Amino acid sequence: MGCASSKRVEAAVATADVYHPPPTSIALFDISAIEEPWLIATAAAVKEKEDDNDRHAKKPTEAATAIPLPLPLLEKLESYELAPASWSEVSKALEELKPALQNASKQSITTKLLPAAAPAVPKPPPTQPMPPSKTAAIHTLDDFDHQMKKTPPAELAGFRAVKENSFVVRDREERERRRAGGDDAAAVKWRRRDPFEGYPEKAPPGNAEGVVLYTTTLRGVRRTFEDCERARQVVEAYAAEAGISVDERDVSLHGEYLKEVKELAGEGAAVPRVFMRGRYVGGVEEVVELGESGRMREMMRWIAARLEKGGGGGGRRPGGCEGCGGARFMPCLDCSGSRKVVAEDGEGVERCARCNENGLILCPLCH
Repeated sequence: MGCASSKRVEAAVATADVYHPPPTSIALFDISAIEEPWLIATAAAVKEKEDDNDRHAKKPTEAATAIPLPLPLLEKLESYELAPASWSEVSKALEELKPALQNASKQSITTKLLPAAAPAVPKPPPTQPMPPSKTAAIHTLDDFDHQMKKTPPAELAGFRAVKENSFVVRDREERERRRAGGDDAAAVKWRRRDPFEGYPEKAPPGNAEGVVLYTTTLRGVRRTFEDCERARQVVEAYAAEAGISVDERDVSLHGEYLKEVKELAGEGAAVPRVFMRGRYVGGVEEVVELGESGRMREMMRWIAARLEKGGGGGGRRPGGCEGCGGARFMPCLDCSGSRKVVAEDGEGVERCARCNENGLILCPLCH
């Protein structure tokens, strides 16, 4: 009893116990059964020669290629009546055949490597060198057009001349215009493009050269307050980079500012509204777009360069005022913000004429 695996193990053990003699390194053979090589070659050659005689008339080339040994060796072997009896005689016979075999091999190699001599080709008679042909040099557009008019190629049929190109015509007109003005010798300076080109001219009162921002600090309408804060951040960031101040006008602190923005931007316009160098720029969407495109930075640098030359553009100080803290307004010094003062006769009260509807006045330190 037992499983198949145990039976295979027993069979393998039984097989491993069988003795096998080690292989010997000496091969035993009958030396008398070995035939001499020259006898084998001679018999093969004789048989091949007999077969060759039968089909010599039909295929002579096959008989020549079927000889297994070189022809000098066969002729030498056929000259013997009997085959040599010892290796010494074979070696001697081979030494005698070696010069003949070497000469035959050299001749065959030379025939294969060296090509057949080509027939001699007669040389043509010497001719006189041709003189170089002269070509018309092209230095200007006029020369090119003249050459094209003389012999225009077929590929350019229907095309206009180079002189009629719009860029060439514009350049020629510009040179003629400068020559007519007398400034041909002077260097032509390119005019820098005005970044405010295309914006309507609407200058806020009191500041036509700087940056004016109409906003509100009231949180009554959340969307309006958030738009004002966003526009303020963009404008003040680029203004601080350019080193200029922003004239921020809060319409909730002064009613005159609300009237100004309605007159400049329209009755339906809501804050924030931005005016730069006497040009109406727009609201929060236009300001954010200018900031993202990088044009706002160019506008601020343009204003800063003009303010340094001519001055002006007053507004809130970048660092904040010591009197108003940058708010532009402060409580009235006469009525303390109550908007009421004692009458001149001392018998009643009257409206303060110095402050606005909110009891505020412009800061005397920064405005």
